[in-house]
Amino acid sequence: MERGSRHAWSWMIVPAAGTLVASALSLPSQPYTGLVLREDQVVEVVAGSPGERAGCRPGDRLLRDPKAARGSDPLRGPLASARPLVPLDLVQERGGRRTPVRLVAEPLPPSERRMMAAMLAVASGFVLLGGWVWSERRDRLTLPFYLLCLSFASLLAPPPRFSWAAFNALHDLFYTAVTLALPALCIHFFALFPEPRAPRGRMSAGVTAAYGVAALLFAGSVVLLPPWVRERASAAPASALLQGAAAVWFAAGLLSAVVLFGRSYARAGSPDARRRLRVALAGTALGLGPLAALIVLRNLSPTTAVPGERWAVVLTLWVPLSFAWATVVHRVFDFRVALRVAGFGLAMALLGATTYLAGELARPAAAAHHIDPTGAALALVALGATLAGPSRPWAGRLGRVLAAQWDAPRLAETLIRGTSGREIPAGSLLARACESLASALMLDQCQAVELPAPRVGDDLPRRLAGGRPGVNGIAPTIELSPRFADALMGRFQPLTLDDPAFAPADREALENAGINWVLPASGDVPVAALLLGRRLTGPWLDRRELEELERFGRHLGVTLENAALRRDARSRGALDRELEQAGAIQAHFLPRRAPAFPTLDCAAAALSSEPVGGDYYDFVERSSREFTVAVGDAAGKGVPAALLLAGVQARFRSEALRGRDPGQLLGILNEELVQLDQPEKFVCLLCARVDVRRGRITFSNAGLTPPLVRRRGGGFHESTGGGLLLGVRADSEYRDTCVDLSAGDVALLYSDGLTEARRGEEMFGLERVRAVLDACAGRRARDILAALLGAVREFADRPLDDLTVVVLRQLTQPAGDMVPKSLDGLKSRPVSADTSKRGDRMPSSPPALPTHGRPIQAVDRA
Repeated sequence: MERGSRHAWSWMIVPAAGTLVASALSLPSQPYTGLVLREDQVVEVVAGSPGERAGCRPGDRLLRDPKAARGSDPLRGPLASARPLVPLDLVQERGGRRTPVRLVAEPLPPSERRMMAAMLAVASGFVLLGGWVWSERRDRLTLPFYLLCLSFASLLAPPPRFSWAAFNALHDLFYTAVTLALPALCIHFFALFPEPRAPRGRMSAGVTAAYGVAALLFAGSVVLLPPWVRERASAAPASALLQGAAAVWFAAGLLSAVVLFGRSYARAGSPDARRRLRVALAGTALGLGPLAALIVLRNLSPTTAVPGERWAVVLTLWVPLSFAWATVVHRVFDFRVALRVAGFGLAMALLGATTYLAGELARPAAAAHHIDPTGAALALVALGATLAGPSRPWAGRLGRVLAAQWDAPRLAETLIRGTSGREIPAGSLLARACESLASALMLDQCQAVELPAPRVGDDLPRRLAGGRPGVNGIAPTIELSPRFADALMGRFQPLTLDDPAFAPADREALENAGINWVLPASGDVPVAALLLGRRLTGPWLDRRELEELERFGRHLGVTLENAALRRDARSRGALDRELEQAGAIQAHFLPRRAPAFPTLDCAAAALSSEPVGGDYYDFVERSSREFTVAVGDAAGKGVPAALLLAGVQARFRSEALRGRDPGQLLGILNEELVQLDQPEKFVCLLCARVDVRRGRITFSNAGLTPPLVRRRGGGFHESTGGGLLLGVRADSEYRDTCVDLSAGDVALLYSDGLTEARRGEEMFGLERVRAVLDACAGRRARDILAALLGAVREFADRPLDDLTVVVLRQLTQPAGDMVPKSLDGLKSRPVSADTSKRGDRMPSSPPALPTHGRPIQAVDRA
């Protein structure tokens, strides 16, 4: 039930209030003629009045003198231009004969002044009631009622009497619009009353047609409104036709409204609706009954006088009062509510009467200064009524500011009580919310739905199941589409089912379940929705209840979000602990020591960017002079990569112990991964068998970075042979490549995390790796390893990716072959060496390393 879009209608009170104030201020200019007219027909002439002295009799027709009448409104009669003590030339038609007459109006006698003051008071009451109803609830039912009250107020107020042509033209335009719109507003209101449901079918078409007729008649009136058009003789038939059509339309509109009221009374669907119709009927009978009886009596016996008959118009205030009561007050027969409203109304009446009496008492003293304080007092009454009607929201906001939120939301407090510092499941919290709303608003049911968090790429319908108990236990399941959650995005107030954001299927499902409103429980995004059923005390929500429900929904949404965050925090904490344990287990699976030989120095380390990583290394010793080493890098990182590597490591150990050649071993692992039928789960793996006695390394590479060999003389060779990554194709082949080491040679096996470490857009690269090897060529393997890791950490300006490094340094000339074997025939390519740094030495102890990345195991083995 969005009210923001209806705020523009609140400004309609301004022209109505302006009319009342102008009428009150022009009270001294109101003329007294003693004539009672029905259109241009004289119905009654008061004895001794200016009308009798002008020679007017009942039955005469009074027409404007075309030579003297200027600026008068044809819809308001020939006396519109009358002013006190100012002669008004008219044309009198009697028995088909026309004669000119001159009417000199007098200032209002005291009785007439009091009558006009009473009319202004009644009009102010209409404005007061219309503004109050509109401020309490702004929906499709109260909008026509609000406009009806403003229209009747504008018609009941005596026409302002000013000499300003522009003001008179503007007032004539406004008066015409109100007169023609009044029947359409009556039809619109009674098509809805007492239920605020939108009219449908023929009823909706009838309301639209009523406004169309009013618009057409208004357009015709605007065409004939300018004086230069009315003064033409050719405009007289059109003006007469327009007046007749307006009279017929006015009567037909009011009759249609009466028929619709009777139809609503006969078809009342609930006891509450029948109670409200009875209240409205009683008020209508009290307000219009005496006036209708007087009209019938005067038609039957025009000469019969009834004492105080003119004051019957004051009783018409009962009509809007009864409809306002039936429209806004939920418990229409609650004596306490009636007492409070009666007290407020009595206070407003006393205040208005006091203001008027003060103006009357000050009138004799101000007469010498040609000032009429009575008109100013009545203008103050009209302004007070205009401001008092819609003032309750402003007064409430001001009171909350001055009294430090004394009007705290009671519904929200029902959620706060007992939940502070406690962990309550979302289901229990929603059940408590339903119970609170069902009790506070007297609902026949209240359900709740939890809105699933949207997932990226989730195009499947989301099934939302209602059934949190309100007062009726578990409710039936309601099937809602994904658009239901979208309709609540950015909404906080209760929504009626005819809101255009709801999908037709959702609207039908909610209507079939007996739901009237949907209240979003929204924090940053809607996390749940409360489905409010039929209300036992009235089919609407007033302004205070809308504000209270909005606060309640926001508070519930924040509470649900906080509960979800607490659950996520606990789950994340448990997950972090489990990941730490998994990381410790993964580190335990790495070799606890590197192979140790008199002629070969070994060191290895693996670093991970997460508690568990996707890189690893392994050593498998088959004898005292031979071992197999593996360096692996699984696709991705974290737990999936670690799980993939765990299976690869187990199978690698099994096949390495059987003495498989590196190429053959990689072929077996590839077949096993291909059988998983998950192409995205691939592994880069370098397998090398080291013959320590002969100083020979046999490589086979499945997509890992090529191993790098630095010769003692400063030359570099990079073994580029290999095949596809493991797990991509079943027919992949992996060939072996041999490299023989001599004393002082260093072999480096590593993953791409070493060379692809970044500082901005620049990578660490192979050149820096070579520079570190040149600087540490004469040192032990563990020192070379520490220097590489320290250099890459110092270079990177962001956390490192997973990386693994294995360093093999030949200490002495191999015993099996004292002369180094030629490298001819190997799939190796020379890499240029920077011989200028051969004499550089690393410091005696490894440098302090920055703490980028989380190590799984970064141990140096010698």
